[in-house]
Amino acid sequence: MHIWEKVTLYLFLGILFVSCASSKKVVYLQDVDVNKRIKAECEYKMVIHNDDLLSIIVSCDDMESAIPFNTPMIGLGREVNTTSTQQIPRGYLVDKNGEIDFPVLGKLKVEGISRNQLAEMLKEKLSVYLKNPIVTIQFQNFKVTVLGEVKNPGSYRMSSERVSLFDALGMAGDLQINGKRKNVLVMREEGDEKIFARIDLTSSNFIDSPFFYLQQNDVVYVEPTKGRIAGGSMSTFLPYILSSLSTIVALITLTK
Repeated sequence: MHIWEKVTLYLFLGILFVSCASSKKVVYLQDVDVNKRIKAECEYKMVIHNDDLLSIIVSCDDMESAIPFNTPMIGLGREVNTTSTQQIPRGYLVDKNGEIDFPVLGKLKVEGISRNQLAEMLKEKLSVYLKNPIVTIQFQNFKVTVLGEVKNPGSYRMSSERVSLFDALGMAGDLQINGKRKNVLVMREEGDEKIFARIDLTSSNFIDSPFFYLQQNDVVYVEPTKGRIAGGSMSTFLPYILSSLSTIVALITLTK
């Protein structure tokens, strides 16, 4: 076999070896039983934090009497093919003390309680002024950030507050082949504390984790594999290496 044929063969085998990845490293939920129903032990609970923007709409039997308890409506912009604008209520920003300033009722401590708990508290307080009050609450600025080895890293606003880790990764275009599925980092803020958790996506055990469902402002980071880091460095020098090999092969051929 000629020397240049050997070089070509070794290069091909090297690329093939590097490109081959074990399915054990990339397949999600490998140990899950598809014929078995799993009940998650961890109860989903979305709580309110500082800097959350809450939409709170109050209604009752007599809508006129509920007007003082609602913020003015604001426009988000003109809808497609119409002259109207989408109207939403002006939100309540949770301040650094974990409070909102609610019409008539004044300052209310809301940090650390769920959306449903706040709705029940408001209905109880509003029942003094209104008959059969109804309170609807939504998060207006719920977002999570996905970074690292995903197709489309960035911050994503969610229309629903029930967002799983898989939902967030799906919005980011899923993990790249060189992302570590057994060591995904989730960063979370609770009050003045920061919590870090490592998640193994290849195991179904994390379904019971409090990090299966994400909270407001969570950050998800997918770490690259060592091969990806080495490959990034190698790609800088690869053109020069190939050029040098081509020159060597040409010189050997000419000297024969």
